[in-house]
Amino acid sequence: MTEPVLPLEAEQVRAIAMISDKLQLPVDEVGEIYRKEFERLAVQARIPNFLIVLATRNAQSILGGVGKRATLR
Repeated sequence: MTEPVLPLEAEQVRAIAMISDKLQLPVDEVGEIYRKEFERLAVQARIPNFLIVLATRNAQSILGGVGKRATLR
């Protein structure tokens, strides 16, 4: 059984598009990594206001090969 995919907020869609343009990667690939990072961070978030910023930074790092700290689990 697969987990339901929740719709993205407008800010998240813009963040995914920005990463896709910046790294010249397909939106689907970026969206998959972004969602996984967002969900991973959301589990531990005390202040959810910053989740989009953190997920964007981590997704860029993962996809760009920069900052090996950020990894998928």
